[in-house]
Amino acid sequence: MDYGYVSRDDIKLNFVNGAAETEILEGALPFIHSYRGVVQQGHSITVDPHERIQPTYIITEGTGMVVTKEKAYNIEELSFFFPSREESFTMIATSDIEYTKFDLILSDYDLKCYDESHLVTPLFRKESDCLVYTQNVKKSDDTLQRIVVWGHQMIRVIVGSNHAGENSGFYEIGHNAVAQYNICHSQCNFTMDVDGHLFPERPGDVCYIKAGLPHGSIVGPGQRLDYVYFEVYVKPENFMVDYPEGPFPEEG
Repeated sequence: MDYGYVSRDDIKLNFVNGAAETEILEGALPFIHSYRGVVQQGHSITVDPHERIQPTYIITEGTGMVVTKEKAYNIEELSFFFPSREESFTMIATSDIEYTKFDLILSDYDLKCYDESHLVTPLFRKESDCLVYTQNVKKSDDTLQRIVVWGHQMIRVIVGSNHAGENSGFYEIGHNAVAQYNICHSQCNFTMDVDGHLFPERPGDVCYIKAGLPHGSIVGPGQRLDYVYFEVYVKPENFMVDYPEGPFPEEG
């Protein structure tokens, strides 16, 4: 798949005991499974670990708590959660929580890299606590970029957030090493351009961009950009040291 797009309106959720989760953008990458989930107000979910899966939760709406063995974290804003692969956690909703989840299916090489170096999990980060950075983009006065995890802190995963006002946007010739998913939220309202293919981006929408494809955003008058990017190195091995030209084959 070169690129994919799913509108929030087309994501069908079947609720059981106040919670629902469904896979989206199936088949984009063989080693990534992406999901949209909702926990309704007053309900909770408890999730058990899997030794071969490293999840990333991007919580874009709602309030509540993530409760782990040692600590409880308040969900008060855009937040990010990386569970431990060794213990369960519970997510409790005090208002309807919406999240997008990415499961990285771990290869033997991923596990080797994880054993060599990684951030300690469970890891919870509010967007306001993340580091601010900047890059050479067409900016508005209120452009804001934050990084959540980068480099090789979480195996082959990179996560960050982008915000920008009207008459701005981002454009990149293509990440040779990483594929990218964008998760729109808040007041997001702009046009995405992936290698000349244009489609609207609204709150709750998700898109996928294959490694190496040029892509960018067009934020017109009266519009706004608010999205989280989830990027993943696509080479099955040696992605930590080798950066050849892409796009790379989609293999696990």
